[in-house]
This record gives sequence, structure tokens and C-alpha cells, in this order.
Amino acid sequence: MLIGDTVVLRKAGDVIPEIVGPVADLRDGSERAFVMPTRCPECGTELVRPEGEVDVRCPNAVSCPAQLRESLFHFASRGALDIDGFGYETATALLEAGRVRDVGDVFHLSPESFTELRGFGEKKIDQILRGVAAARQRPLWRLLVGLSIRHVGPSAARALAREMRSVDAIAAASTETLAVVDGVGPTIAASVVDWFADPRHRDVLERVRSGGAQLADAGADEGPGPLTGVTVVITGTLAGWSRDSATEAVQARGGKVTASVSKKTSFMVVGADPGAGKYDKARAWKLPLLDEAGFAVLLEQGPQAAAPLALPVEPEDG
Repeated sequence: MLIGDTVVLRKAGDVIPEIVGPVADLRDGSERAFVMPTRCPECGTELVRPEGEVDVRCPNAVSCPAQLRESLFHFASRGALDIDGFGYETATALLEAGRVRDVGDVFHLSPESFTELRGFGEKKIDQILRGVAAARQRPLWRLLVGLSIRHVGPSAARALAREMRSVDAIAAASTETLAVVDGVGPTIAASVVDWFADPRHRDVLERVRSGGAQLADAGADEGPGPLTGVTVVITGTLAGWSRDSATEAVQARGGKVTASVSKKTSFMVVGADPGAGKYDKARAWKLPLLDEAGFAVLLEQGPQAAAPLALPVEPEDG
């Protein structure tokens, strides 16, 4: 396949776009072969390909302009700290003007940080600073996602936050301790330990701390919650909850939310248009299924009150 080719696409598994191949008859001679660069096009650092991996990477995470922009944008994104008004243009403007060095400076932003920056009027600045203030109180897992620790996505971040409860506990833990956390494993554990071992990352974290961000989840010392030991799978769309808010509600009560169904699943919460695979597996194993009303009872009154509300398991076709 060449740069400039016209290609044929299909839906793999009726969902995922897949390139079948080029249409050679449509080539006009302007096409050219792709050559993998050997140096980062932004900072010139020699690219690396870690053993056993397919990705070619720029290792200059500290000063590569592209990585700094993306990490700052990711830190503020909806999937991480969710800072209202802080988009890609804001990240770029602040970095290029030297108002921030990296994510460690986000919680130190002030009105003066935006002085003489084009496109930042009083209302926009107020929106961003209110977003930063709200982000200081986000749950721990969101901060962990925002720090761009390699391999640590939302699922692993939630698992680490649920078990360790604070950044300091995670930073002090060994690879072996982290690896046994359900949903983490040795690869993620090693990546987390490596991240915290880097003095540059510890400096970032200390600036996050001094900026007033919450580095531990509330209730860390309150003991077991009403859903301690309860594992929940959520599938489909809930009218009154986003997926994140439903997950956080379960976790705040000591429960655990997983993406996959197993025989250890305590309840499956079923919304509109549930995933067929998960739903069928839950039915096959006769797991308790709760609708949104049953989910509310689970949160408010606990598993014993919710269990009698489990939906009847319909017989499978055939």
C-alpha cells in the first residue's frame, strides 16, 4: 500500500472499519512508499521501538513540544480532569507563551496567566479558572488518568484508586503489590513504578499537590462501605446516569465495577440497548439483572434490598 492510494474499506465484524487493500487500477504514478522516520518530527529526538512492542515512540516526554501539548490537553480532557473551557487551543497558547511548563502548572493558573493572550477574554478566563477549581476535587482515578502514566487508562486507574486510595500509597507500593490489584497486572504495575521513580514526574506531582489538587479519595479511612464485596457490570444506557457517574456511585460505596461478566459478578445493571454478549452471558449464568430502578435501590439500600428486584431471566430463543 502506498501514500496516495485509493483503498477499499469494509466493516470488520459489521462494526470496525478495516482496509481490505488498495485499488491498483486507480494509481496515477504520484503515489509513494511510506518511510518510517528515524527522528521525532517535532523535537528531533531519535525514535525508539521498545523490545516486544510495535509502536515507534519519541522518548522525549519532558520537552517534546508535541507531547507537552497532547499531555496538557489530555490532562484537561473530559476523560481525565474534565476542566471546562480548557481545550487544545488553550493548551497550545499557554505552552507557547511560557505560562505553563507542563501539567504540574495547571493548578497554579491565575488571571495573570492569560495576560495579553489572544482570544482569552474575561468570560473565557473565568470559565477556565472555575474549571480548574472544580478539577481540584475530582476523584483520584481521574488524576491518575490525567498524569499520562503509560498503560494506565480509566479501568486501571479506577482499580488503583479503589485499592490504594491515595497517590502517596501508589507511589510507595512495589511492583509486586500493585500487580496483584484486580485489573492491574505486572505490565501496568511496572509502568506505574517506573513513572513514580522518575524525579521529573515527582516534581510534576508535587506541583499538582501544592496547587491544591485532591490526591486521595474521600473516605479512605472510613472502613468498609455498604457495597464492599459487591461487583457490578453496567451495560446499556441509563437515563439518569452517565457511565462514569454510575461507576463512581458504586465505588463511593465500596463496590467494584468491571467491564467483563464473570461468575463473580454480583449484579448486572441493564440499561437501554445493552451489549448482547454481556447480556447473554449474564442470562446463561443466571446472574441478578437490575434495571435502573433496581440500581437505585442497590445504591440506596444495599445488595440485600436489591436482590429481590432482579429482573426475570427470559428463556433463550429456540
